[in-house]
Amino acid sequence: MALGIWLASQLISAIPYSAGTVICSPESADCIQNTGNLLAIGLIISQIIELLAFWGLKYFKPVETVRPFPGWKTLAVSLPLGFACLYGVDVLTLLTDAPDLLADEMKQMCQSAVGILSVAVIGPVSEEVLMRRIILRDMEAATGSTWGGILISAAIFAIIHFNPAQMLFAFPAGVLLGWLYCKTGSLLTPICVHILNNSSSVIVANMGWDDATMTFDMEALLTVVVCAAVSVPLIMWLNRRYPSLKSVK
Repeated sequence: MALGIWLASQLISAIPYSAGTVICSPESADCIQNTGNLLAIGLIISQIIELLAFWGLKYFKPVETVRPFPGWKTLAVSLPLGFACLYGVDVLTLLTDAPDLLADEMKQMCQSAVGILSVAVIGPVSEEVLMRRIILRDMEAATGSTWGGILISAAIFAIIHFNPAQMLFAFPAGVLLGWLYCKTGSLLTPICVHILNNSSSVIVANMGWDDATMTFDMEALLTVVVCAAVSVPLIMWLNRRYPSLKSVK
């Protein structure tokens, strides 16, 4: 049911974008900008519809996005852990040369206020509510395993992105976000990490970084090693603070 609501909202969000691509020439720079803006407007509308629908159907309560509060120490560890892990995954994803079908539109989205709000704030909240609060919980109940819930929800998280470049990134990201949710018992933890990751992408896009691929060289290897070196002690700290995964049933 929750995925059906998500699919319906995505179809709604695609209407203005599809209309824009039909009306204007795809070779035009103005067309790319306009369709990017239309995509941003459609997405933020769909994200708000999703949250309202999930709330109205009692899939979650808005207070669950901030309560229980994980604690400042936990957030202070989770944010750099999430940034380091996801940046390392992003580097590995770029090495695969997977096609990014929405690269131009995403760059344009990141240059408008509506696009930034959608990508960096509302999108992470709606995705975490759907994937971690609803899907992960349902899959945990279905499999009788917390790790089963984490892995299946991460796989669904990857599939719904459709875009190959995003799909490769989304699965390990989904595993990390699900693990943080089940470790800390707070939806706010993966929401904050997700917002940090997407906000970083917005900043990078607005800085004009245009590398769609990366060559496996010493710099790439060193980047991955540094990300791993930062992540390991933070993971160890969380494991000491939270010895086991919390059931979210």
